[in-house]
Amino acid sequence: MKSLLLKCTFAAVLLLGFAFTAKAQSAVNEQQTANNKPIATYQVGAAKITVWENDRANGSTWKNFVIEKLYKKDGEWKTSNRFDASELLELRSAIDKAIDEQHVKVSTRDEEEDD
Repeated sequence: MKSLLLKCTFAAVLLLGFAFTAKAQSAVNEQQTANNKPIATYQVGAAKITVWENDRANGSTWKNFVIEKLYKKDGEWKTSNRFDASELLELRSAIDKAIDEQHVKVSTRDEEEDD
């Protein structure tokens, strides 16, 4: 009986975790939609990087980079976050483009918070 109770509790905790994760992802998607369109997209082969700009409460902005692979299956375009060995080179090229054109620089979290 105790084992069954533990299993049920564990299952409930897992379900709550998945629900919170789904809600958080939904909030990110809503924020990106609210900001309308991405500020840039870089694609090399199947690898695609979409750049979103977000506003902070203090008026400054930050950028998020969404990395995905595009592929067609059964006549429909789909996305994935998994890349095979040959697609890694395409991903690297797309990342290099995004870094160069978005003027990405190395900084620490403390420097970002000071901005």
